[in-house]
Amino acid sequence: MISQAEFEEFIRINNGRMFHREGRTLEFKEQFSLAALADYFRDFAAFANNRGGLLVFGVTDKPRRPVGLSESSIEQFERIDPEKIDGYLLDIFSSSIRWTQALFEISGECYGVFQVFEASMKPVIAKRNEGKSGQIRNGEIYFRYGGRTQRILHAELQELIESRVERVNQRWVDLMSKIAQAGPQHAEILDTNRGVIERNDDRLLVLDEQLIQDLKFIREGEFSEREGAPTLKLVGEVIPVNQVRVPTDLTERYPLSATEVAEAVKDRLPDVGKNQVWRAIAT
Repeated sequence: MISQAEFEEFIRINNGRMFHREGRTLEFKEQFSLAALADYFRDFAAFANNRGGLLVFGVTDKPRRPVGLSESSIEQFERIDPEKIDGYLLDIFSSSIRWTQALFEISGECYGVFQVFEASMKPVIAKRNEGKSGQIRNGEIYFRYGGRTQRILHAELQELIESRVERVNQRWVDLMSKIAQAGPQHAEILDTNRGVIERNDDRLLVLDEQLIQDLKFIREGEFSEREGAPTLKLVGEVIPVNQVRVPTDLTERYPLSATEVAEAVKDRLPDVGKNQVWRAIAT
């Protein structure tokens, strides 16, 4: 989230007028209302499809003046449940939208801010209609142009599609490069749909099903919102596994552990050490 100093810069007054105007990354609203969430979500999608941006509440229109939020707006802003908002956004749009919120106080007045981050998977597309006045329509893609939010135009949509294709192609190149470096004999495939790692005909368990339910995954550099929640730090991109299947014949096919195999070999071949057996198993 932006800092207090950064926010003060966004609503800075110069010669009696707002120094910053609305643009691709900035939108001003006079007051906040839970009844207008569809309008805000439309801006969320538009910012996410461009470079991200800020929705600032507490600035009047014509003329632009920072006056702060009313008590009613502050109360409604503080009632926002981030988990519910995330649920609404996932239900309305095709891709997740990362955002955060904060209240800032300047000269005794409070201002609300939504910070929306650029989407990692573009375009973000509306999956259904939302809003009594049809602010969001099924199948539409919203984009931030200058100081306004509107349906995306051909040139920007073409750019988003080409960028997405390029990223997918680059991932294939990176993946093939890593396999080449490791060698096919050392490469394994993680199937995130079935939740297994495969090498030839062998299948290995990825994560215990109960562990998946209990863990809250966080990215490196982020933190758990709820103190004490069990977390696992993950480095890199992570795709959720829908279901983990445990091979029922795994213990039947391999009844002995590596240590037990090493001990059994040593009983028959006293001159062979455990490390030699483990190396043989690894290869």
